[in-house]
Amino acid sequence: MVFLFCGNLILAKEYYNIIDYGAVGDGKTINTLSIQSAIDDAAENGGGIVFFPAGDFLTRTIILKDNITLYLSNGCRILGTTDLNRFDSSFGSFVDSDGRKFGTALIFAKESNNISIEGNGIIDGQGFEKYYPRKEGIYRPYIIRFIRCNFVKIKDVTLLNSAAWVQHYIECDDLLIDGITVRSYSNKNNDGLNIEGCQRVTITRCNIDSEDDSIVLKTLSTRACKDIVISDCIISGLKSAIKTGTESAGNFENITITNCVIYSTRGISLLAVDGGSINNVTISNISMRDTYTVLVIRLGNRMRKYAIPDSLIPDSHSVIKNVMISNIQAVNVTESNDFICGIPNGYVENISLSNIKIQYLGGGKYHDFINDVPELEGEYPKAKMFGILPSYGFFIRHAKNITVKDLDITYKESEERPALYFDDVIDFKISDLKAKAPSMDTPLIYLRNSQDGIVSGSNPVGSLKVLAKIGGSDTKKIIFDGNYLDNNSKKFIVNPEVLSDQVYDLK
Repeated sequence: MVFLFCGNLILAKEYYNIIDYGAVGDGKTINTLSIQSAIDDAAENGGGIVFFPAGDFLTRTIILKDNITLYLSNGCRILGTTDLNRFDSSFGSFVDSDGRKFGTALIFAKESNNISIEGNGIIDGQGFEKYYPRKEGIYRPYIIRFIRCNFVKIKDVTLLNSAAWVQHYIECDDLLIDGITVRSYSNKNNDGLNIEGCQRVTITRCNIDSEDDSIVLKTLSTRACKDIVISDCIISGLKSAIKTGTESAGNFENITITNCVIYSTRGISLLAVDGGSINNVTISNISMRDTYTVLVIRLGNRMRKYAIPDSLIPDSHSVIKNVMISNIQAVNVTESNDFICGIPNGYVENISLSNIKIQYLGGGKYHDFINDVPELEGEYPKAKMFGILPSYGFFIRHAKNITVKDLDITYKESEERPALYFDDVIDFKISDLKAKAPSMDTPLIYLRNSQDGIVSGSNPVGSLKVLAKIGGSDTKKIIFDGNYLDNNSKKFIVNPEVLSDQVYDLK
């Protein structure tokens, strides 16, 4: 029996050592029955701690039940079997939104309450491609999949070498993921952590490095992902560090991302393309290096149907609104893929960028600036979806109420694109912009078909020909005020289609 101290209460939890149930930690013996027997005994007695001592314990799928803690001691490794199709597919097999079939998981739970995996041990899915090749009929298992579970804790453990996604939590509430380490480059689709339709979620002090996206919020049903904190994490991987919405039938609401270090990824992406909305997101205190994107915000109109009832399928695109992003530093950003884009008649709204400093590689050409960017409103959303962007900093299109304040951006190699490109942006403010001037006659800022905007306090770095170029027949009410330019720089150039009385200089 183990005693847990909680305030002035002393709670007793029964202790079930898997060795007492016949488990052998030799890395060869299949221990599924022994481990499951310990779990089942604990469950029959109201719950308890199933203890894994030091050793290598090979197993197939094990199933957690109410009030069970798996405790992995120092020196313990749970090893997934490498025998093909030895994971029972009846326990929650999964087909993703692209039709790929995955098996169940090494550790599985469905509709269980008060469950946890804790300790300083290792769970190794052994999901290498040589054991689980990516072809039809091979149902690659995850390491953890929990479905509609409540009060879940995953703490301090290390997760290695999944055959597919490392973790998948579906419609789980009151979920805490604390202090875990993920290392998974064993196979394709090795997402580090997938949160699908979960609520009241804390992800903190984690160290995640994965072959695919690192932390992903999804909604494959209309159940929202909401009330979520991601904090104090170190994140790397081949694709996005933190992402919402490549599957987005439901909403993403009330989300905070803060105090994270990110490297060698696509940065942070907020995406909504299938009818679900994004509302009330705060991102702050982020340090990035060696990424090829810092930030992507994309409202699309792909509208995948998924497996939800017809009566619940959204009949139109969603909204993205109320996003605050501040205190971001990024160095050696190898490509300029940062954009905030809605769609025609579908605006991204109420977006604030402040106190952001980015060093880009640069290298963009003038023809990239003058090329049109396709809409692609029904396409899969990702950082490189538009190809080479017309700006070396932020490309912002189909957006309302946009604030850009204290943005400091530069580049290493010669750059012929503007720092900012606004297209169909209504009600905007650009203030205290510090940006390295592009070469040629390229403006620092390009405004097209945009309205009700003010540009103030800009402080270009380097020799600048013109602060802003303004085009588009729908342009209205653009104000310049208090920008810091040398005597050789023009404040703005207005294209012939813009009415001259729609651009004001307040000196």
